[in-house]
Amino acid sequence: MVVIFAPCRGLSMLGRDCPDKLAVYVYGANNAATQPIIQACLELVANRHWLELDIRSADIAIAPLLTTILTPGAIQLPRVGTLVFHPSLLPRHRGADAIRWAFKLGETYTGVTWFWPDAGIDTGDICEQEVVAILPGETPREFYTRAVMPAAVRTLARALEDIAAGHPRRVPQQHEHGTYETKIMRRGQ
Repeated sequence: MVVIFAPCRGLSMLGRDCPDKLAVYVYGANNAATQPIIQACLELVANRHWLELDIRSADIAIAPLLTTILTPGAIQLPRVGTLVFHPSLLPRHRGADAIRWAFKLGETYTGVTWFWPDAGIDTGDICEQEVVAILPGETPREFYTRAVMPAAVRTLARALEDIAAGHPRRVPQQHEHGTYETKIMRRGQ
């Protein structure tokens, strides 16, 4: 286990005496070599010496590329909870193909969100968000690489720094403005 020591003003919410550590479990870490978003988030956590390999010992878990719905038990296993990444400005474009829907609808911007999952699909409280522009002529893949991945790492860094300082942000989504789009079927499916 690798940890970072935080100032005494932080993490007292975890019931620890100083010096404190923030231990972060990364879902999908074993797929980092084939999933750039997981690799980028894993590097952020490891470079800050926050990496925790056992979810039962983690203060927080992060899921940069979640393809299944977490059980309530899994969500609550880390002391502070679990953060899930979504490539849109939640509550807009909930669901599996948020970026493709932004392109299909001709939007000029969207964003990234780290949120605290609940029993719904992409409906939990928001921890951190950032708006990102879609450039003219850009493909969804180019957009993902150029804008979404870097924004995901920046917003994760801000979220984890706030949590380490003892200030985990939880902003309820405005569900009345939420949209849920179905998966866009690709050719050959």
